[in-house]
Order: sequence, then C-alpha cells, then structure tokens
Amino acid sequence: IIDDFNKQHPDSLPIVSVKMGNYSTLSQKLMGAVAAGKPPVLAQVYESWTSELLSAGKIVPLDRYIMGENGLGKEILDDIFPIFLEDNRWEGEFITFPFNKSVPVFYYNMDLFEKYGIEEFPKTWDEFREIAKKLTIDTDGDGKYDIYGTAFPVNVWMFETLLYQKGGALIKDGKAAFNSKEGVEALQYFVDLIYKDSCAYLSTGYRHQDDFAVGKVAMVWGTIVSYSFMKDKITFRLGVARIPRDRDSVVVISGTNVALFSDVPEVKREKAFEFIKYFLTPEVQARWSIGTGYLPLRRSVLERPEMKEFISKVPGMKEAILSVEHAIYEPRTPAWFTGRRYLETEGLEPVFLGYLSPREALDRAAALIDVELQRIEKRAKSAP
Repeated sequence: IIDDFNKQHPDSLPIVSVKMGNYSTLSQKLMGAVAAGKPPVLAQVYESWTSELLSAGKIVPLDRYIMGENGLGKEILDDIFPIFLEDNRWEGEFITFPFNKSVPVFYYNMDLFEKYGIEEFPKTWDEFREIAKKLTIDTDGDGKYDIYGTAFPVNVWMFETLLYQKGGALIKDGKAAFNSKEGVEALQYFVDLIYKDSCAYLSTGYRHQDDFAVGKVAMVWGTIVSYSFMKDKITFRLGVARIPRDRDSVVVISGTNVALFSDVPEVKREKAFEFIKYFLTPEVQARWSIGTGYLPLRRSVLERPEMKEFISKVPGMKEAILSVEHAIYEPRTPAWFTGRRYLETEGLEPVFLGYLSPREALDRAAALIDVELQRIEKRAKSAP
C-alpha cells in the first residue's frame, strides 16, 4: 500500500514504513525523537500517548486537515464507523485519525460443535460456560482431558470487556474503578472456568491458539486479526463469532491511531495527510482489511465485491466485524499506559496463579493506578 502510494504520488512526501518490533519499542523511540526535537511527520500512537503528546504541544490537531477544503468531506466521515471518530476526538476536535483497529472475537471449531450436537456459538457468557463444559472431553477414557472447551492467557482485554458488559468501568471520576462488584464478578467468572468448572486452562504465549489449531481446544478468544495468522494452520471448519454478552454487548476496540507532529514543516504535514486520504479510499481499505485482518474503517467497504468474497469464506466474520457498532475504547489518560500493565501484573495474574483473591488483587492494582493518576494530575496542574 505504501509503495503504491509513493508511486502514484511522486510529488508527495515519500511514506516510509519503519518496523519497530513491538509497541513498547515504538513508544520509546517515538518519545525519544520527540524529546530531541526530531519527530517523524506521521506516526502510530495509542490514545494514552496522544493525551501526553497533546498536552506537551507535540502533535497538531487534525480538524483543519480533515474539515478543510481538501479534507475528507461529509460523505466519507459519515461512512466511517462512529466509534473510530469518537475515539480520535478530544473535546470535540479531531486530534488523531484511526489506523489499525480491531475488535475481540471468538474462534471455534465447527466440526466439534457439530459432532457434539451444538448448533450455534453461545450468545451469553452463561451459555458459553455450559458449552465449554460440554466440550471438555476425555476422548480415550484415561482420566485426563484431551479436549478443553476453552483456554486463555492472563488477558486484560478479556477482563475489561466483561467488566464493561456488566456495567463497570476501568477509570471513573479520576480514580481506578475496576475494583468494583462488577470487576470482582468479571474476574471470578474467568477464574471459575479454570478452577471450578475445569473446562479451561491458563495458557502462556500462544499455546491456546496452537492447541486450538490441532483440535485440542474448542473455542479461543482472539483479535479479529488473529484470523490472518491461524487460517493456514486450521484443518477443520473454522467459525468466527462476536463476543458473548452479559448485561450489555459491549466490546473494547484495540489498535493505534496516527498523529501529525508539530516540530516539522507544515508542507510535510500536508503531504502526510494525503496518505491518510489515500488509506481511506474504499479499494485500499478493502485491500488492507483482507491482507491484514484489521477492521475496515468505512462501513461501505463491507459491500465491495472483494470484501464480500473474503467474508463469505469465514462463517460469522461479518457479524464479528459489525460488533464494532457496540464498541468503546480504553481510557485515554497517560496514566493508562502504565496502568494497563499494573492491572495485568498486579490485578489479574496473582488471581489466576492462586496467590490472591479477585478483591485483594484488584484493590492492589487500583491503588497503584490511583498513584499514577494523581501524578499525572499534579503534573498537569503545574504545567505552564
């Protein structure tokens, strides 16, 4: 896509793809370049980074590009899924623009479902528990399970999705809020799948996906992007399903946005915005989504012939994509970049490893995040 843009726009700023390995490395190098006064023109950013960069005046608002004479126009903006626009507005103004976005989904073994008389993927978490138990099977009678209903690693994304579905929140009124009744219930649900119902195991790395690929696990949580990595390993009929619901059907989107930086000439920012416009064209969006598994940003892309063909090959894919209509985004405070790690290592991991109860661990993680939130607030108040 980048190569094609550069060929089609020889007079524009050449776009260069720089591989960072992971987002932690990207954060370190990006913040270092910004601090040195040598930022890129255009780069991927998470929401928590955006808040920090914006408060420091290191990125420029995008309203004048998006809404200007050579901007996107109402037709294109109306075609973009609303949550992506909302996620990139600060106090009503576009600060960044959506890029590689995804939603959580479940993948399931349709052959196992058919063999054991299960007609459809569970729509609620209660149904999910019952089907997971039904699909946890000792196939050879040796007293050990050969197939598990599900499996998962310690997973913030999974926890926060059920937390929000129950009506809870991660941060509320400037303080950590996940150590609530809803948070305890959400965490206890996943712990019980492993230690009470014995229909799941705690995975490390991608073991659960590897076991799923060879028929040892019936259902696995993943990102919609996981399809791109799993499809060639699967030897059975693969189904994709939207996440089961609790009180609500909320899912939490993931992925980065793109920002334009302030310490670069305006002419370069204008050229970089041309790439954003190119990336949004329907044909490029379809190519991007099919090639990577990331969500198309525009609804109309789902009606393109090549996208319809792609979706038709994967049962449930369109419904899974459209779960973005019920999506929310993670907290945008700079404290969440560290806070998310606290939630995983102090709030979730000790519970799954049997060291602490859900209440104890979530309270401990909340206290750590509150300190970080207070530090950010104090720094903001002392800023000139």
